[in-house]
Amino acid sequence: MPYCPDCGVEIGDAPRCPLCGAPNPRAGTASVTQKSCVDAELGKSSELHFMPEVAEKEFSNTEKRTIAWEVLSVAFAIAILVLAAVNLFESRRLSWSLYPIVSMLLLWVEGTALLVLKRNPILRALLALIAPLAFLVGLGFITQSPRWALGLAVPIAVLTESLAGAVFLAISKSKQKGLNVIAYVLVAIAALCIGLEICIDLFSRGAVVFDWAPICTISLLPIAAFLLYLHYRVVKTTNLRRLFHL
Repeated sequence: MPYCPDCGVEIGDAPRCPLCGAPNPRAGTASVTQKSCVDAELGKSSELHFMPEVAEKEFSNTEKRTIAWEVLSVAFAIAILVLAAVNLFESRRLSWSLYPIVSMLLLWVEGTALLVLKRNPILRALLALIAPLAFLVGLGFITQSPRWALGLAVPIAVLTESLAGAVFLAISKSKQKGLNVIAYVLVAIAALCIGLEICIDLFSRGAVVFDWAPICTISLLPIAAFLLYLHYRVVKTTNLRRLFHL
């Protein structure tokens, strides 16, 4: 607290001593200091006020896919650890938790192929095709009976993936898409029925005895042929309104 230099009375921030009238030597310094502090604060506030706004960075598609993959990976890792911990705490060994763990690993691999490997289509397709087969084999070993996985599930999965790839290739090669797409799908379903019965008969009987698959094939192939005829002959060369007099 300031004091008067002449009489020693406490004068505080008063410009002069109330007793002897001597000037307060610290009054000017305090006011200057206070003024400089106020100016500095005003300068900072104005500086902050007039600071140019920084534009928010927009993520690219690659960054968005990477972030989604990281979130998916962390979520699956936490879920797998929790399932394994609960199973070990409950039964002192991994048993029922292996089924959801293997399923989540399948989804993670498929998500990796979809989100991360977009620039490498060959590796992406291979990973997406191999993952379900590995999943089925894993289920077979978890159940301690891999025979059904290797002898039945994997062949059916390979057949289904092959037919799906053939349909996708046929559709992508078609210049005009219409009724021919439905026809390709029907042909693939007919082939799938034949393949399913062959796989099931070989696994269960050891010999192929056709029963229901030929009936499905006979029903589907004429419809597919008629749709192909409509697409490549009638629709391409004739206006349907004129054909049916609409």
